[in-house]
Amino acid sequence: MKTARNYSPRVLILGGGFAGITAMQNLKSALGDKINVIICDNRQTSLNKPRLPEVAMDGEPVKHVRFSLQAAADSLGYTFMRAKVEKIDPTGKQIYFDNGKLLSYDYLLIAVGVNKNYSAIPGFEEYGYSVCDDVHAPRLWERLKNFEGGPVVTGAMPYRSGTRIKAPKLMTPCEGPIGEIIFMLDYYLKNKGLRQKSPITVFTPADIFFEDVGANVHKDAEALLKQHDIHVMTNKIISRIEKDHVVFKDGATMESALTIIIPEYKAHSFIQDAGLGDEEGFIPTDKQMRHLDYPEIFAAGDATALSVPKLGHLAVMQAEIAACMIAGELGGDVEIPEYKPAILCIMNRGPLEATMIYSTYLFGGKIDKTLDGPIPFLMKWGFDFYYNYTLGHMPPKMGEKLLEKHFEKQAEDSI
Repeated sequence: MKTARNYSPRVLILGGGFAGITAMQNLKSALGDKINVIICDNRQTSLNKPRLPEVAMDGEPVKHVRFSLQAAADSLGYTFMRAKVEKIDPTGKQIYFDNGKLLSYDYLLIAVGVNKNYSAIPGFEEYGYSVCDDVHAPRLWERLKNFEGGPVVTGAMPYRSGTRIKAPKLMTPCEGPIGEIIFMLDYYLKNKGLRQKSPITVFTPADIFFEDVGANVHKDAEALLKQHDIHVMTNKIISRIEKDHVVFKDGATMESALTIIIPEYKAHSFIQDAGLGDEEGFIPTDKQMRHLDYPEIFAAGDATALSVPKLGHLAVMQAEIAACMIAGELGGDVEIPEYKPAILCIMNRGPLEATMIYSTYLFGGKIDKTLDGPIPFLMKWGFDFYYNYTLGHMPPKMGEKLLEKHFEKQAEDSI
């Protein structure tokens, strides 16, 4: 029997990626040991996905982009359970897992990300490559080590969004990884003496590559693409990958010795089965990350309908808001952050070179800037090192806030 004396409110966190880890840490900061937090994932490790292009293109050991979820939970005095969700009962506030466990909750935070739907692309298993997880990224690196040159084709599959909430409508989930792929691949092939016989082509389902930014970023990106001799094809969707070519939905074909894909982002079936998703399976929330139909359920990250595009930066922001909302309702003295989405992406381009994109254009803002050179490279390297070394803690936000203020002033001065 639950009593005020012996019962601590239970918060279940589903998912041990950026959003889940961030939420767990924020709950610890706000409420300490006053609550019972259990974080659940079907993996043993958390994966730093923005670092995966380095695994795929530079041979970074996979162990450098993973850390133990058990260790992360233990460091906060919380509980980790490795298990796969089988069913969510939002009315009964219970979750069924594949290990036979049935857990109840007072609050639920869903941060499970998405399924990468590789199987939706005929020929991918035999001839396709990707950077999107810690299975496919090292597989691509093994392919590159034996690559003798030839045409390279890369791009993202379409993204389908629902209609329950107001969010940007994009044709792709995120094209930042594609940018990093092409620039790192350009450097790698030049270094191996293979670039002249290896043309690089990017395809996009949208009318323009990097559709989530404005004219200033497009101008800078186009200059970089021209500088690196990278061709872009718009309004193209791959329908099939063959050994030596790709086939597009419009019937066009293109020779390809190496095809690298960002697959379709597909919502988890247990979300849809529980009636928690929109018509595409993504979770509809308000801007405080509360589910539109179930007040004790929150969501953050790629699983949400609000997260467009699918960015780690947005996942962290949403997780902080969700955790503060839960903490506030459980008696914590917290200030709820405002949801201020922005595109923040750093694309490595080779040793000590990177391009940062910072844009609020998609969300009605005025900032639309890029920053090139060693500073963005060192920022990304510093983030990755800090994040993994501290078991998922985010670096201090002073640098990000200063950067935002700098870009805001530039935007104001240009008016």
